Amino acid sequence: MNIGIHITHEAAKKIGGIGSVLSGICTAKTYLKSFNRTIFYGPLFDDRSNPNHEESIAKERLGGNAKVLFSSLDYINDTKYGSFFEELIRKYNIDIIYGEKVLYDEIDVKKNNVVEILLIGVKYMNKELLDVFKFQLWESFRFSCQPFENDWDFEQYLRIGVPFREITDRFFDEPTKKDTKAIYFSHEYMGIGSCLAITLKKKPHEQTYFHAHEISTARAVTEKLTCHDIAFYNYLERDLKNNISLEERFGSHKQFSRNELIKLTPHFDGVLAVGDWVKKEYKYVVPNSDSKKVHICYNGIPTPNHSFEEKVKARKKLQEYCENLYNFTPDVIMTHVTRLVVSKGLWRDINMCEELDKQFRKDKKKGFFVILSSLIGNGRTDSEAAGMEKEYGWPVLHKEGYPDLLEYEKEIWERVQLFNAKSKWIKAVFINQFGFTPNRVGERLPKNTTFADFRLASDIEFGMSVYEPFGIAQIETIPFGGIAVLTRVCGSAFLIEKAFAGEKKKPFYIVDFHYNSTKEDITSKDLINESAEYRVTLEREKLAECANKIYKTIPVNDEERKEILEVCKKNMHKLSWEEVVKDLPFLK
Repeated sequence: MNIGIHITHEAAKKIGGIGSVLSGICTAKTYLKSFNRTIFYGPLFDDRSNPNHEESIAKERLGGNAKVLFSSLDYINDTKYGSFFEELIRKYNIDIIYGEKVLYDEIDVKKNNVVEILLIGVKYMNKELLDVFKFQLWESFRFSCQPFENDWDFEQYLRIGVPFREITDRFFDEPTKKDTKAIYFSHEYMGIGSCLAITLKKKPHEQTYFHAHEISTARAVTEKLTCHDIAFYNYLERDLKNNISLEERFGSHKQFSRNELIKLTPHFDGVLAVGDWVKKEYKYVVPNSDSKKVHICYNGIPTPNHSFEEKVKARKKLQEYCENLYNFTPDVIMTHVTRLVVSKGLWRDINMCEELDKQFRKDKKKGFFVILSSLIGNGRTDSEAAGMEKEYGWPVLHKEGYPDLLEYEKEIWERVQLFNAKSKWIKAVFINQFGFTPNRVGERLPKNTTFADFRLASDIEFGMSVYEPFGIAQIETIPFGGIAVLTRVCGSAFLIEKAFAGEKKKPFYIVDFHYNSTKEDITSKDLINESAEYRVTLEREKLAECANKIYKTIPVNDEERKEILEVCKKNMHKLSWEEVVKDLPFLK
């Protein structure tokens, strides 16, 4: 049996994608059979003092389904590690929160795992011991921390590595069986410092892995380029063949701490890349790395089992919602659930809908497109949503400023407004909110509507990102019998191609924006310096080229929906966490 130690910023609370990955991996049967102990390790963000020993504050430290067993901030000591933690606190001048949490699968609550959580407060860490650790990194790996010492994002994740070796020595001090391994996962750059602390004094039963949920430098470059993925991936493919690195092509990124940390991961036992492109991106950034140590380990998705009757009921709720908003009943329901960032390529959705509007006109089909995305992590409060709906008809209409439109939300709303003004057969609504229930999005949504209804009702989920290492959300609609339309740069595109390889009717369409999109040879262009207008021209030409094919893929009646749902049900186990966890190299 193995011990799994996951170093992440989502150790206590699920914030984004890595939290979903941890839920999927650590509750999978294959994982549970191989790991008898799982520990989440990370920095302490909630460092509120608690002089009155308030139980409510202590409970919030580790989130829901958790029990705090030790807390230097809440005066709790209910663990055999208590005296050890107190020694660490005095030695390193840190705070420690330790406890247990029941981690559940996102769909099946019967699949769960009791994990330990250890959070370290490092704001006032003993500088002398911190400097010793930094010197060790320089001495062993020639890594200088000095350029990044004013970057707290870098500093806090480095600091949790200082006491890490001492902690693991104490946690795993029981006699180690011959076949027991301690496997350390650095989820993204956040755990690299801690894994390097292990590498400095590595023991035979220990293994370290860089779990590459993305390659930060690749994301930064792709988002900055005006031609985004069209430029980046064309250069990547050519440069890898010619042994040209990312920094030789796009300039030095030594000032970017994440870039420099990633360069240290060849010292690990392996890299777990969540997609085919991530493996190539890693080689692009770290050309001296050993390709044999880079393993493609896709993410999985929840695979609920719903009946066609449930799908029909859910569709009626969304159709009624559209009727309440726009006074028509749609034949086709289109959706996009996403974080509101440039990399998601939301403008491509609008451009795609412009092309589909022409296709819908031919068959006199009506479409309803729902963008569900917010710049605010937890969205607007229920009362704020109700107030906006009552005052001016949100989300059909919007106003600038909190609690409504903020920053990038304004641009998306302007695009939706312009599209709705021109379109004849499709209307879009931008819901800048988190959640999909009447109390979250307004009383015009039918009662008892849930997010599961939203997924079930969708005929097509857009996900035409410019950078997407995997993209769980892009393909989540597939188990519900919906079509995923995504770009070739999405890591999940490779997984779904393999999963549905033998099917004539496929529940997806992949748009290759970064390949030759026009009659001219774009590979001969200076794509680094091409304008945004040039990219938009290429995108529109590509979308016009494939709009008819995408339209033919979309189920437009119940017979086609039933057929797609059956195909999805037959193959969706290939997308599940149970299936993809088997590809972890140390479980083979």
